[in-house]
Amino acid sequence: MPLSDKATSLTVQDNLLKVVTKDSRLARFEFNKLIIFDDEKINGLPLLKKEKLEKIKVIDWFDVKSGMEHEHEKFKTDSEFVSEVIFYPSDRFGIQKGSRIRKDLVAISYLDENQINDFDFSGTMAKFKIVNMMKENGIKGARNGRDTYNPNIYRYYSPKIEHMEREKIPEVNRVYHKDKRFEFRKDSPEKILENFFCDPCTYASKINKFFLDIE
Repeated sequence: MPLSDKATSLTVQDNLLKVVTKDSRLARFEFNKLIIFDDEKINGLPLLKKEKLEKIKVIDWFDVKSGMEHEHEKFKTDSEFVSEVIFYPSDRFGIQKGSRIRKDLVAISYLDENQINDFDFSGTMAKFKIVNMMKENGIKGARNGRDTYNPNIYRYYSPKIEHMEREKIPEVNRVYHKDKRFEFRKDSPEKILENFFCDPCTYASKINKFFLDIE
């Protein structure tokens, strides 16, 4: 990744990949074969044979207002609506250290064009579903006094979350005419990690193991 996240546009000309960066600099890379995992915003690809919109990846960002401290990192479901909920250290409190880590969350869904504008699949409905999932997994909100019959036991409010932003990323399946300069791959990041192999003592192998352990 010589350019990290600085690339803004990519153009292929013969066997040369030209990359324009955020500060308007131009980088050139010669190649024999270009392996492409994501064909968005790349100019100079072969002629398009067919194109089909598969699903729209919907990313809903939430601030957690009550119920931020818990041991959970991720929830997964069998549904495409709120398929995954990921908890991460909130950046609203600066750099957090020690055992007290307060978390916000993001939910990932895979919807079709009709579902995108359907209230049943809105950020509001995602919020209700996530709160129920949090309660089912033992996440509690703020304290609500002591139990009437047993003062040694505290009562708690339900978790409270607030929808902040929704991102929509269309997943388009494009098929191009054959060109020996290109190889198009649809492997997921998880699949790439699973199939990765190199000397176990290298830095790249250690990074790979780190991400696999997170999963």
